[in-house]
Amino acid sequence: MTNRTPLYRLAPLLAMGLASPTLQADESLYLSEQDFLTDIPEITSATRLTQKLTEAPASISIIDRQTIVASGARNIPDLLRLVPGFQSYHVSANKFATTYHGASDNFPRRLEVMVDGRSVYLPLLATVDWTSLGINLQDIERIEVVRGSNVPTQGSNAFMGSINIITRSPALLSGGYVSATGGSMDTRDLQFGHADQLSSWNYRLSGGHEENDGSDLYGDALKRNYLSFSGSYTPTLTDTLWIQAGVDRGHTYVGGADKLEPFSKRDHDANYQSIKYQHLYSDTGTIQLTAYHNYLDLEAPAMSFERVGDFIGTDNPAIVNGFIALNSPHEDSEHGTAHSYDTELQLTDQIGSLELVGGLGYRYETAESDVLLQSGKVTEERWRLFSNLDWDFAPRWSLSTGFMYEDSSENSDALSYRHALIHRPDEQSSFRLGYSISERLPSLLERHANNTIYAPAGLFGPDPVVYDLDKAANPDLGPERIKTYELGYYRAFDDHQGHFDLRLFHEQLSNVISSYFLPTDELAPPPHPMTQGRVSTNENNFGWENQGVEIQLHRQLSSQLSALLNYTYTNTLTDRWETNKDLQGQTLIFRDAITPEHTASLMLSWTPASDLNLSLMHYYMDSVHWFEGGLRESYQRTDLRAAYNWQLSAGTELETALTIQNAFGPTYEEFYQYNLFDRRAWLRLTLRYH
Repeated sequence: MTNRTPLYRLAPLLAMGLASPTLQADESLYLSEQDFLTDIPEITSATRLTQKLTEAPASISIIDRQTIVASGARNIPDLLRLVPGFQSYHVSANKFATTYHGASDNFPRRLEVMVDGRSVYLPLLATVDWTSLGINLQDIERIEVVRGSNVPTQGSNAFMGSINIITRSPALLSGGYVSATGGSMDTRDLQFGHADQLSSWNYRLSGGHEENDGSDLYGDALKRNYLSFSGSYTPTLTDTLWIQAGVDRGHTYVGGADKLEPFSKRDHDANYQSIKYQHLYSDTGTIQLTAYHNYLDLEAPAMSFERVGDFIGTDNPAIVNGFIALNSPHEDSEHGTAHSYDTELQLTDQIGSLELVGGLGYRYETAESDVLLQSGKVTEERWRLFSNLDWDFAPRWSLSTGFMYEDSSENSDALSYRHALIHRPDEQSSFRLGYSISERLPSLLERHANNTIYAPAGLFGPDPVVYDLDKAANPDLGPERIKTYELGYYRAFDDHQGHFDLRLFHEQLSNVISSYFLPTDELAPPPHPMTQGRVSTNENNFGWENQGVEIQLHRQLSSQLSALLNYTYTNTLTDRWETNKDLQGQTLIFRDAITPEHTASLMLSWTPASDLNLSLMHYYMDSVHWFEGGLRESYQRTDLRAAYNWQLSAGTELETALTIQNAFGPTYEEFYQYNLFDRRAWLRLTLRYH
């Protein structure tokens, strides 16, 4: 347990903070780089309590600022390649995805992703759109990744784990940057950021323009403009207010790179607003109130008259226009609007050897799409009650326990809990024995996805008929379930020389939501001239088991050279279907090797001089059969980065950085067979001022 310092001992520092832009921040939300100069970093993502990694009930990886810079990553999923158990992949040139322990498709849906604690999980797509977050990598201080189910702390979306992207605190910054990048795919990027103090406010304003032409084969280009604001206000020693807001607008081209067909343009318009208030009501007690709103609008173009005619096999104007009137067809399914509103009250306190946190939250989500959700606008309300407790019941022994209960307006609820027994033989290491059962409530899309195509009068007869059933809704879906056993060991090396993290795990997933095909007679009365004779629907009918080991080793080999090594072995058994339905005549969508057996990554960072940094990243992923992308062979990839800093004046410096991805080839496939990842290079110039 991390002992809290009484407030009166902090008063002199807090008073200084009111006058200094470098100290006005709540340490539970914004930890400075100095916090990570200690041998054992402190985190909040595992239980909502401030803990050292030796005290946490889960395995946690921290991608710090130094790693973010040295990696040469172009996006957040690229960074997650440096985390054990994670697989990141390009669905297309500008569409990315990441998953934990495989078993995924082009819309991974079992990871919670947050920005400063604000969930960015989309109810419309049941995943994260990485191109509309409104931030860039230069805004990020660190990323806390909980490896393993974190539902008792973060709710249903954290079924397999959680990712908290923590941006740079305006209270710990002064000055700014301007950055320009050019390179492969005709990339033209420009980013800027500025932080300062205005009266009692500390603020950071950042934004950017990103544009590239995508791959030569598909021309799946990207263009986006974004702007974000983060501010903190500390009127007294016991009160702090944070406000964040942002907007992200642009377009990308989407489609399936498993076939040689043109991609279609998809516009996005996203914004968010977030407010957080924290009050210290005693030397050890804190009350916190948060609220946020996320908005996303996706616009796929309507199908042209010619495209519709080709689809239904006629150019008769009356029939084609009738088809358009009945179906409002679009070039892609990523079309619709979603809102998420969330508010939460949280209390944290310490009573003797007990440290505890608890609270109540409410979320309201809406989604509508005339492509994905033809039944109309769908809504869901969710209440959540949560608590986590750490108890130092004996010297060097502690017990961590937590739970979350979620109640949905969709006539379902979920109860999740986690227990961990932790032994710390010394201040630098700990052993952990953990057990958890977590439940995941279905998303709006999983319950209500519904798409029927109608044929107009004159195409098959005098009356309109059902032409095709693409997807049938199942509002009666139940929660997914995962039972996890794990044994962990963490060791921090002396004198800030790195750490070793080991996790042995056994995961049993049941009642998993999966797609399968039903005969059309179940869902549509004849006549229905179906093109496939079947319809896809979702059911709680799948289960599998994962068992394996994860290793992370970070070592400062010398004052100039550091190494980060990650390795994961996962053995997945997929021989279990669970269903109460008679499957005779129904087709299950089944895949072998849904998880890569071996994944590994290595990063070497060398600083031979104070103004020069060289780094090498190497990645390996075993063969895997993605649910949507098909069977992909194993691959290896090596990235290189070289950066040099010129000190232009006492407060100004210019950095030149060259990054080469897949430097030594060969070209390989990550998800779809025709989406090839070749050698790519970018040059970035960054001007920083203080």
